Amino acid sequence: MNKYILHNQDLLRREEFSLQIDNRSFLYSDGFFETIKVMNFKCFNFSYHFKRIENSCNLFKFNFNISETHLNNLLDELAKENNVIGGRVRVVFFRDSGGKYLPLNNSSSFVAEIEAGENSFSFNENGLQIGLYNRIKKGINSLSNCKSTSAPISVFASMYAKENNFDDCLIVNSDNNIIQSTNSNLFIVRDNCIITPPILDACVSGTMRSFIIQNFEVQERSITEHEILVADELFLTNAIKGVRWVGKFLEKKYQSNKIAKLVFDKLISETYLQL
Repeated sequence: MNKYILHNQDLLRREEFSLQIDNRSFLYSDGFFETIKVMNFKCFNFSYHFKRIENSCNLFKFNFNISETHLNNLLDELAKENNVIGGRVRVVFFRDSGGKYLPLNNSSSFVAEIEAGENSFSFNENGLQIGLYNRIKKGINSLSNCKSTSAPISVFASMYAKENNFDDCLIVNSDNNIIQSTNSNLFIVRDNCIITPPILDACVSGTMRSFIIQNFEVQERSITEHEILVADELFLTNAIKGVRWVGKFLEKKYQSNKIAKLVFDKLISETYLQL
């Protein structure tokens, strides 16, 4: 366990910090979180993450007055003080205590902790084996794209995946379209065309998703289970793992990962530019 955490702009020893019982994220899920890849003591793709932080703060109506550069520097310092050359940093933003459902004000705080891990992205040698979780469907609303501190569907779907020996599970929305996995955005490839569900379908607004859309020609449209079963390729993306290709969805096997590898190679070239 690492020694230091970041509370707002203060670097504290872990034992010096505790959350109060009236913390609004604990009581009402009145908050959101951001998970960022760390490589060479630096946050990767931070501009994408900061944009999502700003969007989420606006959605929650949080008062948040730290610049992108300053927050980036604070998180880089957290990595250095903990001697974490590679891994992930998780930042939780929450409204300050007070009130019931109606808060007393919109002041907010954040806490960041860091965990050691891989100092690079790697392309999975063996394709993921994934299932489908449709017992509970994700609602379509403005909170669906945000990484809220309330994520029961991802929790239940992850448990279902483990119980059934899947690496992950895909999740459906209230219109029965497939939108994402428990922790990743979804892309399919058909006839060399890259397709991903639109934000309006309630998928999480992933930073790696944004990176791919900016660097490749991608169709954003709803995806059905049938389209996944007839796709040539299927791959998942998130900020920590990068790009992972899928070898099997239910009983459907995918023989190709050509486009997924092209996307991964572009990601690797971006790491050289940023780091």
